Amino acid sequence: MISSSIDVRSPKVAAATKIQVNNQSLISKQLFWKLFNRLAPGFKIKPENEQIIYSIFRYFLQLPDFNAYGIIKNNPSLDKGLLVYGDYGVGKSTLFDAVHEVGKLIVIRTQNTQLWFPRISTIHMLTRYYETQKNPTSNFKLESYYHGKLYLDDLGKEDKAYNREELIGKLLFERHRRKLKTFVTTNENPSAIAARYGNHIGDRLPEMFNIIKWEGKSWRE
Repeated sequence: MISSSIDVRSPKVAAATKIQVNNQSLISKQLFWKLFNRLAPGFKIKPENEQIIYSIFRYFLQLPDFNAYGIIKNNPSLDKGLLVYGDYGVGKSTLFDAVHEVGKLIVIRTQNTQLWFPRISTIHMLTRYYETQKNPTSNFKLESYYHGKLYLDDLGKEDKAYNREELIGKLLFERHRRKLKTFVTTNENPSAIAARYGNHIGDRLPEMFNIIKWEGKSWRE
């Protein structure tokens, strides 16, 4: 469980401020910790992963010094999304799922959308795409994901659509073109992503994402 006494700010930042962004006050770290502890009581923060986790929390809290630990592999920016890659079972998806749940609860309570983002795994997206080809009444449209923030889990695990079309590559390209914030968790490194979806995607990763490598021992062992 995360202690509410843990400071997600860097030593250089004195206190959480209420800066207006899109006419919404930034969510305080106190509220974030309270809800995170409630919704993810079993989440494990250890010395080997705390800098990564705290940096991700700082990013979502929109703290300008979110990269105080220097874990971002490229030029850090709050205007970009997040691409977190690394070992199996270290907690990447679990962490983003928990942040998603915190954001959903805050939207319900306050209408503040700072932490809100839809989520879908790339495998499930491909399944829904197949369903819509068979069922004309299906409400799935890839274009529905061309708007707003989006969290894609398990990038690279999905097959090509009908063994020929890189549906997720098309989605990433379009979201980059529209300058949309995208959050990705994957076991594939940036070079493997570029090899899978093409250099037109690989070359855009640093522009689109704050890139974080998350290594460690699997929780599943």
